[in-house]
Amino acid sequence: MGEIIRNFCDIIGYHFNNNTYLEEALTHSSAAGSISDNDRLEFLGDRVLGLIIADRLLGDFPEAETGELARRYNRLVRSESLVTVAEKISIGLYLKLSSSEEGAGGRTKPAILADSCEALIAALYLDGGMIAAKEFIE
Repeated sequence: MGEIIRNFCDIIGYHFNNNTYLEEALTHSSAAGSISDNDRLEFLGDRVLGLIIADRLLGDFPEAETGELARRYNRLVRSESLVTVAEKISIGLYLKLSSSEEGAGGRTKPAILADSCEALIAALYLDGGMIAAKEFIE
């Protein structure tokens, strides 16, 4: 594993046992070739994020009604929140993009950052289980 990827793993606080998960999570569909892109991981990551956030909210707010829980949930899992996290961990610097997507500013596009963050959550889940995903999310 290259030094750049090790640096990214240091940032997120997790070192992968199977680097293929991380490589896939960081590969945008525009650059997919010999490995898969992050679309499928994004799908899974969205569900893992939702489960962890819902579980946390139930534990943190045992007296809250469903409507309040839903409002809190939606604030935490919305795209803007994912972009904030993606920017905090500088995921855009580590993405594999096609030259045309990179030229179009893909490393800073909110949709790409949010999707990549969800894909990263799935990669953490697949490599380290629910505990690894939960530690990253929390």
